[in-house]
Amino acid sequence: MDNNIAHILGNTNVSAENEPLTSNFKNINFQNNLIEKLNGPAILTDESLNVIHKNIYADNLIFAFQNRNPMIHGLVIRALNNKCPEVQKLSLEDDTGTRHYDLFAFPVTTGEDNKYNVLLFGRDTTTEQQLTKALVDSRQMFKDLVSCSTDFAWETDNQGRFKYVSSNGVLGFTAYELNEKKASDLIVGAGGLNPFDTLDVISDVEIWMQRSDGELACIQVSATPVIDNQSTWQGARGVCRDVTEAREREAALRRIRKSEQTLKKIVSAMRDEVDPSRVLETTAAAAFDGITANHCYIASIDPIHKSYNMTMKAEFGKLDDAEFGDALISKTYEICDDYSDELPPSYLEEVVNGYKVLIGITRHHNKINGAIYIVLDKKKRSWGKGEKSLFIGVASHLGIALEQIKNYEKLEKLSNTDELTQLFNRRAFTEKVKKRLIIQKRNKHTCALMYIDLDNFKQANDTYGHAVGDDVLVMLSDIMKQNTRTEDLCCRMGGDEFAIWLENVDAENANAQATRILENALSMREIAPNDEKPLSLSIGITLSLPDHEHSLDELMEKADNALYDVKKNGKSGILLNR
Repeated sequence: MDNNIAHILGNTNVSAENEPLTSNFKNINFQNNLIEKLNGPAILTDESLNVIHKNIYADNLIFAFQNRNPMIHGLVIRALNNKCPEVQKLSLEDDTGTRHYDLFAFPVTTGEDNKYNVLLFGRDTTTEQQLTKALVDSRQMFKDLVSCSTDFAWETDNQGRFKYVSSNGVLGFTAYELNEKKASDLIVGAGGLNPFDTLDVISDVEIWMQRSDGELACIQVSATPVIDNQSTWQGARGVCRDVTEAREREAALRRIRKSEQTLKKIVSAMRDEVDPSRVLETTAAAAFDGITANHCYIASIDPIHKSYNMTMKAEFGKLDDAEFGDALISKTYEICDDYSDELPPSYLEEVVNGYKVLIGITRHHNKINGAIYIVLDKKKRSWGKGEKSLFIGVASHLGIALEQIKNYEKLEKLSNTDELTQLFNRRAFTEKVKKRLIIQKRNKHTCALMYIDLDNFKQANDTYGHAVGDDVLVMLSDIMKQNTRTEDLCCRMGGDEFAIWLENVDAENANAQATRILENALSMREIAPNDEKPLSLSIGITLSLPDHEHSLDELMEKADNALYDVKKNGKSGILLNR
């Protein structure tokens, strides 16, 4: 009988053979209380198979019972007919799947002559059966895995010599060749680890061993020590598996993933970065991440009539050789000349100024457009196969990036410059001066805005035509460039109006620069001479002081007012509006 029900029954009389349960079971309240305390499904049924009482676990059993499950009904009927307990194993379906039970049927007296009820309760054995099945499956799986993974089995003596090797041998050696051979003689490196004379149980230890042909193999070893009845160590035994190919595949996959991640960074930068220099930074960083390097250069190459013009676009890393970039350019010219009739290889290994350099000539639509250089420390001899493969991918993507950068720079120049004079246009000039005003507040420098208008330009245009008029405008733009500094900004505002932003100047220097421009502009009269209305300039200037809050519109208005006063007073002059 189940220990649970025996415990609940206590002193209740239970027959050993065919006598039904009596005593307290005649009390219906006791019966109901017992059923509710059972920790498995339990029901009480009468001779007509009507359910009298059930506990909270019995829903699944009730459903099967009321649907006339033949095994359950047969169990109850046998208990009634035989007037003795009956046992039946049963599987039932519920929302969680299949549940397994050991069902017990006990006939109990009702207190009336020859009338009995049946106590039907079950012990859930689902977990036990699942554990048993899992154990069986696990043992079978273990046998299968050992069978699949074991390349050879072995045993060594207390001198570390092979005394048994399975018939297929190992590492190109036959079992006969390995007999009496010391296992340690085949181990390469491993830091002193020798699983063939282990004193402890070890599992899946990987070591490198030498094959019969001298090549290296990665061997996975599991071993256990051999101990005799006197607790004396007698050697070891175990199994080995050659995992060289698997490790090589894993290494190859790691290289491929690394390469994919590196190239993905470059492609993302090409797609998402607004600033072209950031694309080159990302390319160089990606190259450093996957390729051994101490330094990286990136150059742009423009073809010019059977030759090339090279410009270093970026430099990353540290290299104490100021002339190294020029040496790389010279080497690249040599390479391009050597392969003048064909495209150079995907990469070349060269020595430049004593440094090992990996050179990749980039292309776009089969035309050379740039180069990338990876520079090694002098102590490193070369790059691995995986690094070279990644370098080829980086160079390939860089060719596309350099072309995009060139196109971006062309578009930016077109959008920011005046097509005729190549000076900044009004939009670009306005944006740049606004940024200079912000910097001015921080640097505390005085700056100046100069407005220039061509005097009598309409008469020159009407007299000599628009082509000569264009020559005059181009000549004036050249005069402005020649008489301003690199940090100054020159602009064609539109028509015959120009502007100049003078960085870090006082009133005296601003006047001096305006005077030089005015004097040099007199040479324009040679292009379009007119004695009555000669070409000249009217120039208005205003200062931008760091301690005053100036908006660009306010400065433009002041300079324009000064220019207007010059025009009003006879043209060809300079006026500073403070």
